[in-house]
Amino acid sequence: MGKRLEAEPEFRARLTVDAGQRVLTGAGAFFARNPSLVGHAKRAAGEGPGTLRYYWRGADRRLYRVTVESHGTERGPVTGLEARRCAAPWGLTQREHEVLTCVAVGMTNPETAARVGCGTRTVATHVENVLAKLGAPTRAAAAALAMAEEALLAPFAEPDGMEITAVGRVTRETSGGQVRRAGAPREQARRPIRLGAIYPLDGPRRFDALAMRRGAAIAVDELNARGGVAGRRIDHLAIEVSGDTDGDLLRAVDYLRSHDVDAITLGNVSPRHHLGAITLAAEYRAPLLHSMVTPSIAEHVHDNPGVLGQTFQVCATETAYLSGFIRTLDLLAESGQWRPGNRRVVAVMREDGYDPVQANGLAELAAAGGWELAAMVPVPDTGVPWPAVVAAVQAGDPAAVLVCTYVEDELRLFLRELRKSGGRSLVHTVWTPTIPGFEERMEGLAEGLLWSTVIGTYGDPVSARFMERYRRAHGDEPGSGSAAIHYDMIHMLAGAWATVGRPWDFGAVVRSLREGVHRGAAGPYYFGGRGQRALAYPDDTFDASLAHAHLVHQVQDGKSRVISPVELARHRFRPLPATRAW
Repeated sequence: MGKRLEAEPEFRARLTVDAGQRVLTGAGAFFARNPSLVGHAKRAAGEGPGTLRYYWRGADRRLYRVTVESHGTERGPVTGLEARRCAAPWGLTQREHEVLTCVAVGMTNPETAARVGCGTRTVATHVENVLAKLGAPTRAAAAALAMAEEALLAPFAEPDGMEITAVGRVTRETSGGQVRRAGAPREQARRPIRLGAIYPLDGPRRFDALAMRRGAAIAVDELNARGGVAGRRIDHLAIEVSGDTDGDLLRAVDYLRSHDVDAITLGNVSPRHHLGAITLAAEYRAPLLHSMVTPSIAEHVHDNPGVLGQTFQVCATETAYLSGFIRTLDLLAESGQWRPGNRRVVAVMREDGYDPVQANGLAELAAAGGWELAAMVPVPDTGVPWPAVVAAVQAGDPAAVLVCTYVEDELRLFLRELRKSGGRSLVHTVWTPTIPGFEERMEGLAEGLLWSTVIGTYGDPVSARFMERYRRAHGDEPGSGSAAIHYDMIHMLAGAWATVGRPWDFGAVVRSLREGVHRGAAGPYYFGGRGQRALAYPDDTFDASLAHAHLVHQVQDGKSRVISPVELARHRFRPLPATRAW
C-alpha cells in the first residue's frame, strides 16, 4: 500500500503589541523568520484603531492570511496580529497574485512587468487569467474586488515604494518618492455603482423613452438619498440613441462597456436592432434588463444560456397578447357585455414578430373559443400602408380586430383609416396606450378602444406612491407602463447588489436576480419564464404573487379604465353606440 497522506494541521501565529510597545508572542521562531510582520504590528499600534487584512508570503514560501487589529484601552492602544496559513484566493498562482496586487494599486502593465520581473506580454496574459478566475469583466472590477476582499499580497508590495497601513489598504508610492501613509482611521470612499442605460429619445418611441428615463432617475435619486447601495452611490450613465439606427445602438453599448458599468437597462428599440445590441452587451457579462416583447429575444436567451444568461426580460412576450385577446372576447361575449354580430376575428401583426407558428397558435386559440381567425395581416413596424391593410381587414368582416403595433403614430393612422371606412369592428390593441398623454394626443380617435398590456400599474398603494412621486418631480402623468417598469428595474438591481455586496461580481448578481422575487410599482417580478423572462398571470401561472396580471383597459370618456381581469376591474365594458363608426 502507498503511504497515506495526512492533512496538514492548521497553523496560526499570534502576537500582541501592548500599550508600552512591548511585543508579546508565543510563536517566536515564526516571527523571527518574518520580522516585517512585527514591524507591521508596531506601526499599526502607532496609527490608532483600525483593522487590516492581507496575504503574506512567508520566509518558508507559504501563504498566510494576516489580520492586524488595533483598539484603544485605558492604558493606550493595543494591537493584535494573527497569521494563518491558507490557500491563495480564487485559486491564483503566486505570480497572478502579484499581478492582481499591482493592478489593484493602479499600476500599468509596463510598471507591473518591471515590478514582478517579466515581460509586458506575459503580464497581459496574467491579467487575462486573473480576470477569468475572479469572474471580473475589467481591470477596474478586479481591482475593486481585490480591495473589497482585502486580497492584496503584502510582502511583495512592501519594498520599493509600496507600504502597508493599519487602517485598510496598500498604498502606492507618490511621484516625490515618499510613501503616502494613512492617518487617523476614516471611512474609505467606496467606488460608485455605475448603471448604464440606453434610451431611444427620438423618433416614434420618444414619449415612451422619456417616461422610462424619468422613472429610472426617480429610483436612482431615492436610493442615493438613502445613502446608495451598501454605502455606494449610483451613477446613472444615460445614453440617448436613435431607436431605429443600428450603429448608434451598438456604439452606445460599446461606450457603456468602456466605462465599466455594473448593469445595463435597455429601452424599447426597433426589433430590427435590439438583438444585436443585446448580444454585444452579453459579451461584457454585466446583467441586462429590458421590457421588449419580441418572442425571438426570449428564445435566443433560452437557446444560448451560456452566452445570454445575463439577459432578463421583465415581462412576458407578445404571444401572451394573442391569448389575452381571445380571453377578453370570451369574457365580454359570455357575460353579455358585448353581442358580436359574428364570430370572425382578424389580427394585424408586426412582420418582425410574425411567424407561421404564431398564426397557427392564434387560430387554435380562436377555434377553442368558437371564434374563426379570418385573416392574419403582417405589417412593418413603421410606414404601414394602412388603406390597403384596412381594406384587407374589412374584407373579412370581423367582429373584432387585434392590432399589434407599438408605434403611436401608426395606431393613430389605423384608427383614422378604419373610421373613414365605416368599420364597426371591436378594436383591441396592445401596450401603446400606456404611454403618457396617449388619450389626449389621439384627440377622440381612441374613444371605446380596448387595449391590454402584459405589464403595467394596478392603481394599488405601491403604484400610487410611485406615480405621486413622478407627478411631483415632473408635473406630468407617468402613464401606466414604462416609467414604473424602469423604476422597478433599478430597484431590482439595487436589491441584487445589496444582497451580493459586490456589484462587479456579475455572476453573483445575475444569480440573485434569477432567484429573487421583487414587488414593484408595476407588480411582481419573478424570472421563471422561458428565456429568463418574467411570468404573466394567468398564462404562465395562477399565482398572482409571482406574475404580472394581463391588464385589459377600455378608453372611456378620454380615460383608460381597467375592465379585466375581473378581480382587478373597477369598470365594465362600454359598447360603442350603434351609430358610431371607427
